[in-house]
Amino acid sequence: MIRRPCAGSARNAAGRPRRGRSLITLLVAFLAVVAAMVAPAASASADTPRVEITNSFSGLKADVVGASTDPMQPVFLWPDNTSASQEFNLLDSGGGWFRIQARHSGQCLMLDWRWGNYVNGTGIVQYPACAAGYAPAEWSKRYLSGTTCNDDYCTTGIDQMVLVNRRTGKCLDVSNSAGGRPPARSYLQQWDCVSDTKAWNIGNQAWDIGSPGSVRID
Repeated sequence: MIRRPCAGSARNAAGRPRRGRSLITLLVAFLAVVAAMVAPAASASADTPRVEITNSFSGLKADVVGASTDPMQPVFLWPDNTSASQEFNLLDSGGGWFRIQARHSGQCLMLDWRWGNYVNGTGIVQYPACAAGYAPAEWSKRYLSGTTCNDDYCTTGIDQMVLVNRRTGKCLDVSNSAGGRPPARSYLQQWDCVSDTKAWNIGNQAWDIGSPGSVRID
């Protein structure tokens, strides 16, 4: 008589049930997927230089108020104090757009959606939505020439950089109705972009982005 094994008792050549090997294979595949997801993020973080965002007219830094890690915390201007709440990662979104991620909280600077409509004066807050493609949290640099010409005579001035929001096309601005040099505790907001460096409110929208401790030299 020839004995045949039952279908439910099939074993592999090593004498182990095939089901055990299937579970191990699934586990290895799962870990490989997790590793593939984590490794690029860690690499991008390690390669991203830290920067400070400085108002060109006052020398004050963009700073998350109170160095808070709470979502929806506003941002204002404050003297340089070497705090991590004054340091940011610029996360590339492609096409010249980037996200501004606060290093102390891991959250990104964006338009405060609680306003309902993104009008002039909409505040800037930090929030965890840092994924690429969320336009209210994406910015680009625009440069304004300080050179002005009248007929054949040109006067060289100081070039300025403004930061444009992708969702609205408005610029990162400081709440400072007096114009000139914004004071400390001036909150960040968005406003219609200035068109030249002679605008009365250019001081509210002129920014420098550089490594911590760097000083602009014109």
